[in-house]
Amino acid sequence: MEELKLAICEDDKEELERLTRLAETAPVPVSVTAFESGEAFLKDYLPGRFDMIFMDIYMGGISGVEAVRRLREQEPELPVAFVTSSKDHALDGYRLKVAKYIEKPVTKEDMDGAIALAAQWREQASVEVVLQGRKLSLPVNRLVFAEQRAHYLLFCFEGGVTRQAKGRLDELEPQLAGFPFFRSHKSYLANLSHVVGIDRELLLFRMKDGQGAYIRRDRLKKAKDAWEDWLFAQARKGDGL
Repeated sequence: MEELKLAICEDDKEELERLTRLAETAPVPVSVTAFESGEAFLKDYLPGRFDMIFMDIYMGGISGVEAVRRLREQEPELPVAFVTSSKDHALDGYRLKVAKYIEKPVTKEDMDGAIALAAQWREQASVEVVLQGRKLSLPVNRLVFAEQRAHYLLFCFEGGVTRQAKGRLDELEPQLAGFPFFRSHKSYLANLSHVVGIDRELLLFRMKDGQGAYIRRDRLKKAKDAWEDWLFAQARKGDGL
């Protein structure tokens, strides 16, 4: 199993070291990035970088609640665990869709249970595709676009993370038919859920993390229609229609 990427944000240095040790003894491989403040976390954070966040609520400066509120603007579903000495913010946890609310002192059982949730979330957010006869697990929710480069596919994920595999868009596209991907160009398959706009001059989808996927001029109208249809469908879901 590929290691899970965890962020632990805690302003008490001894507690931060203790939580890091607990995480590193989990039954699955993990890598831990430690932060001593909400400000440090937000400065270093990029969408797609982590599989789970452990966030202390009571910190000097930006509180854990405010840090997660800002995080949710970019990653609405990323698993987050509030780590706290009080139950006063249970409502905030519910509002921010926090996966775990862990009271201090954190036990190994608490930590292992939270990490198991992160592993489950990543597995559910991935799809197994077959390229050139080889199986590949793709975290499709984080996939911004796929680009054909000669005999290889370049997968561009949130935060500028990339991955390469031998294959063709023609074989990948039908395997992602159940997800909001649009073939905007012979060399680009774009995830409409990451689109924030269309640049008509440069002929590309503008993505929320600053990346761009090119659109063929003769597919510009279809690209616009596909994106607007996706936005409308999301609005209907939000209205409960």
